[in-house]
Amino acid sequence: MNTYRILDAIADSVNPLLAIVALAVPFVRRPRILRATIAYYLCTGAAMAFVYLVRAIDDHYRIWASFGLDYSTHSAFAASLVVSVGAFHRRWLVPLVIAVLLYFSLELFMRYHGIPDILTSAALASAAAFAASRLRVNMSHDLNIK
Repeated sequence: MNTYRILDAIADSVNPLLAIVALAVPFVRRPRILRATIAYYLCTGAAMAFVYLVRAIDDHYRIWASFGLDYSTHSAFAASLVVSVGAFHRRWLVPLVIAVLLYFSLELFMRYHGIPDILTSAALASAAAFAASRLRVNMSHDLNIK
């Protein structure tokens, strides 16, 4: 197997691994509170839906292409999950940020996307995930849960 195929396989495995982490993180957090976990899953799901809504809108209206860019669903997906997980369980934030920066570097190295593609896609998805995490925090306070 050549180097390109190995790196491509690594790149293809990052987002599924992040998804597994995002699904598992409520079960390693203490205390485990059902309402907080449900709020986390709903808000994370909403942030992920936003990533694919933007993808669909961009496919139709070619917004990124009008600026000479390419919307990076992979970058947006990764950034959204990192923000969602990090907002829910802060101990995971630094390792996940490092992992996603390495992933972005791999995307650049493999020439999947350029820096502007990655930055614009990831920034928008991160903002949506952050907004969703704030909604989760507000829901938690309204429900009087941690």
